[in-house]
Amino acid sequence: MILSLTNEESGVKMMKMNLTELAKAANVDAGRIDEYVKHGLLGADHSATEFDDSDLYWIDMIQCFQDNGTSLDDLSGLLPRCRKGQSRLMQV
Repeated sequence: MILSLTNEESGVKMMKMNLTELAKAANVDAGRIDEYVKHGLLGADHSATEFDDSDLYWIDMIQCFQDNGTSLDDLSGLLPRCRKGQSRLMQV
């Protein structure tokens, strides 16, 4: 069941999803998303069972990098820096 919640900091509505719903929305196999979670690509300490629509953005980014030859191990070092940069942009 997809739930709609509002992020208190930004006021933006976030859709909460389980793994199956996220896989369907992203058109990606649930096993791949599980690998992304295990590699920390969807954020440190990310739940393996609860996702939101911001994860769709990161899955798209991961797939783009992988399509261009970047390994999951390399992405494990890169994506935290991308998140940090995005966080700084949101504060401006």
